[in-house]
Amino acid sequence: VEDHIFTCPFCQTEYDFDSLDDGLYKVYNAYLKLYNLSFEKLKEIRESLNLSQELFAMALGWSKKTINRYENAESLPQKEYLDTYINLAKSKNYIYTILSNNKKLANSEYYKILKRINVDIDIKTINVFLYILDEVTLNRTQIMKYLFAIDFENYKNFNKPITSLKHAHGPYGPIVNNQDALFNFLIKHDYLNIMSDNENILFIALEKPDLNLFDPNDIEIMNKIISKFKGKSAVKLSNWSHTFKGWIETANGAIIEYDYAKYFDIEKGW
Repeated sequence: VEDHIFTCPFCQTEYDFDSLDDGLYKVYNAYLKLYNLSFEKLKEIRESLNLSQELFAMALGWSKKTINRYENAESLPQKEYLDTYINLAKSKNYIYTILSNNKKLANSEYYKILKRINVDIDIKTINVFLYILDEVTLNRTQIMKYLFAIDFENYKNFNKPITSLKHAHGPYGPIVNNQDALFNFLIKHDYLNIMSDNENILFIALEKPDLNLFDPNDIEIMNKIISKFKGKSAVKLSNWSHTFKGWIETANGAIIEYDYAKYFDIEKGW
């Protein structure tokens, strides 16, 4: 008599099952558990992004059949695919990194997916946007530099940024990581609107900022940056940001670590 005994390759535990299919399911699920995942969790990750199997597959560059097989416990994700689920389980915002790296997506597909995803952004960060744009219109590049300066100036003084954003090395200076998704969220939820002055796309705040969310130090820092940047063009702000050590020493597309805040000086580089 020949019998099949399934043994975990890590802990050597033997699994005894009534049927082969049930056995494989439990073995696969035990393996996924090593990464704090399960077949049920794979489906939950997709649904947390508000994406259908078709759109999720499109975003990842996989086939819909692959997604279906994983969620129905018919197949175990390969290592590369498993790493994707692991990163998405840690932060669903990882989907924006995936979208940025998916060169096969058409613009129409990209924005179709983008509109479905709910980005994680805290209410204080939203109100920093509203504070910057209170009674003034700015283009995207200008807003990027305001946010960067506010966070790094605050970190330099108080060892923490004001927003929950991360800033990355862009070709024209520091930019907010996943900025397309961020602006899409703010427009979609009626915090911001856009207008054109024939040269630039400008952003307008549709609400007044909630000042109760800020402490006196927050207000002081934001006012300091707004006063210094007032009337300065996107080109001038970009040129200034190129003198920052953190931008110079960070690779294109990489996150600029807040450790560089000690080199930040709003008065230098003009």
